[in-house]
Amino acid sequence: MKNIFKLMFVFIAVGALFVACDKITYFDENSNAPDPNATYYLQFINASKTAETGVTEAGGLVEVTSSIAVVLMGTPQAQDITVNLVLDPSSTLTSSMYTLSANSITIPAGKTSGAVTFSTKAANMPVGQTKKFVLNMDAGEHNNPNAKAVQLTYNIKRIEFCPLANGVADLVGSWSGTDGQGDYSYSSQISTAVSGTKLAVSGMSVGFINDFWGEAVIAGGTFNMTVSGNGLVDIPRQYIYTTIYGGAPYDYEIQGSGKWTNCGAKPTLLINYDIYYPGDVKGLAATYASYLGGIGYLTANITLSGSTKSAVIKGTTPLRKVVKR
Repeated sequence: MKNIFKLMFVFIAVGALFVACDKITYFDENSNAPDPNATYYLQFINASKTAETGVTEAGGLVEVTSSIAVVLMGTPQAQDITVNLVLDPSSTLTSSMYTLSANSITIPAGKTSGAVTFSTKAANMPVGQTKKFVLNMDAGEHNNPNAKAVQLTYNIKRIEFCPLANGVADLVGSWSGTDGQGDYSYSSQISTAVSGTKLAVSGMSVGFINDFWGEAVIAGGTFNMTVSGNGLVDIPRQYIYTTIYGGAPYDYEIQGSGKWTNCGAKPTLLINYDIYYPGDVKGLAATYASYLGGIGYLTANITLSGSTKSAVIKGTTPLRKVVKR
């Protein structure tokens, strides 16, 4: 019996030795050193983008710029890698509408990425239209097998903005449209003229103050509006006119903001504003919004209809007074 146990012990010990040897041999045959011959792939980074050109406050166009980058998926190589860039036939952004700093991307030896710079030429792009820029990369057998990874697509739109060639002078004249709010919107009596670097505006809110508020304008009627080159207008709070009610004169102020457009047949203005008693925080429209469909401001939505000198509108006979003081 002792001999049997001794024999079994020998077999177990030898088996353990073989197992231990196998483990040691297996570990030694593996290495963490990179294989310079290993396969690597290349692909675009952030291969999809939608963007719109901008405009400065002075009215200059702001380009869309972007870094087009390629990344190496695998071991950095001992030599430079060149990736050719090819415009896809489906592109609608023509060569006159953009610049590319190079037609290929170089990934330096030992690095994992490289890039070139893309920039629009907004002046050559159609206003308000979205154009597609599609770029393919050509790295031969090292292209990522996923087709989406080796094609870049940008959707670029030129902002729907047309500058004023002559500044505020292009906004001078008489304006047609509506002025007021809700059921109390009136035909525009607005006209404009140049006032230094600003636009002198006359006749705004006359229909509202005459009908809804029931008071006639007896003095004033003109204020200055700041026109920015980027399509915005601003009316700092200021005196607008004097009315008469119950034999007593009342002064009013105006404050508002809006935008102009110049891409259609004629310039347009869209201005939201309110009329105030001097010193009041809340304007008439905000105070009586319940009469105006719940909207607490007045809107002038107007289009330039003819060239004329601005005129102060005075002495209009009140039609009615919707609210009481």
